[in-house]
Amino acid sequence: MNLEIVSFYSDVDGNTYYSDHAKRLIKECDSLELQYDIKEKPSAGTYQKNCLSKPQFILDKLYEKRKPFVWLDIDSYLFKQPELFDGMVDRFDIGFATSIPSIGGIKASPLFINNTPNCEAFLQTWAHNADAALVENKKYFDHEPLFALVQHFQSQMRIGFVGPEYCVWPRSQNENTVIMMGLSDVDSKKDNLRAMGMEEGKIEWQSVGTL
Repeated sequence: MNLEIVSFYSDVDGNTYYSDHAKRLIKECDSLELQYDIKEKPSAGTYQKNCLSKPQFILDKLYEKRKPFVWLDIDSYLFKQPELFDGMVDRFDIGFATSIPSIGGIKASPLFINNTPNCEAFLQTWAHNADAALVENKKYFDHEPLFALVQHFQSQMRIGFVGPEYCVWPRSQNENTVIMMGLSDVDSKKDNLRAMGMEEGKIEWQSVGTL
């Protein structure tokens, strides 16, 4: 893949989950000969606040680079070069991995980010909505405002998709897997899920951890 991988990591709750994953992801990028920009970002204090800082970070990276790139959550696993994103540069403003062949299955990582006015406007709105979630004391993370936004923007921008092999559930990889998702198990994430009313069994399912 010719595009650069972009990500950040911010440890939280006295846990090195994210910095440990950063070291692993850097090794995987090196092994696959991928360009990357992976940086530590000071923690905002909780899992939720760190998640909701992601849209602004991606927007700032677009301002800085002014070229297409691929965003990956730091606890993602790379098994192969995600080459399909190269083919999106001339065709799409933004690209998502989806677990089902529709917009309803999209994930918040990986993301193809193009240097286009449409993508910039999308990221600006996502960042604004993420900030508003904190001000309004909403309990969700970065992906909840993303899903509603995609539905709003889908008639205004060119949206591309890659398949489920780019967003495989943790520990469910096979020979076709390109990217496997991570699901952190840090305490403030679990606390936030409880505040959202999620049952303990589902919290554990959403917090499997990896490494």
